Amino acid sequence: MGMNEGVNVYMDENGKFNNPVYLPAYIRRYPFMLARLRPDSDELSLCFDPTTEALGDFKEGEALFDGAEPTQMTKDILKFCEDFEQAGARTQAFVEELKKLELLMEGEVAIQQDGSENPFIYRGFQMVNEEKLRDMRGDELRKMNQSGMLPLIYAHLFSLNLVRDIFALQMQQGKVPQQVELPTN
Repeated sequence: MGMNEGVNVYMDENGKFNNPVYLPAYIRRYPFMLARLRPDSDELSLCFDPTTEALGDFKEGEALFDGAEPTQMTKDILKFCEDFEQAGARTQAFVEELKKLELLMEGEVAIQQDGSENPFIYRGFQMVNEEKLRDMRGDELRKMNQSGMLPLIYAHLFSLNLVRDIFALQMQQGKVPQQVELPTN
């Protein structure tokens, strides 16, 4: 939840969130997840991180089972994890369609910090090629709009602007890494 490995601009050193922030479902489902227990089966089982201190035999808190039966809370956790898996499958199908349409390209973001000669450059991600998107035929764009892809593409493009906001938070918190001068040939 930052621009550099090991940097989290939303959480303090004690693991507490320092600003109200949207938490991705990937984080909200923790310590639970669905997992395939047998490689030859499509069946998923609800699992949990056995090292978490959030679960245990406590006097206070919500029970996961009432006797041998799951409580409503456990059913809600299972539903949330199932919804998460389904959303992941839809995302994978969306990405596959973007690849098929050859709309993805290697991403790069350069952020120029005041007082620094060289920009911070972030690479290693895929992004939608806006030029290719603009050059698509109308019938292709209409299909993308009708399928719901077009709004998702624009949400993705909009989210790329948030990179600069996250970088600014890193700067405010003094978490911007030192730049390494690249050797010149």
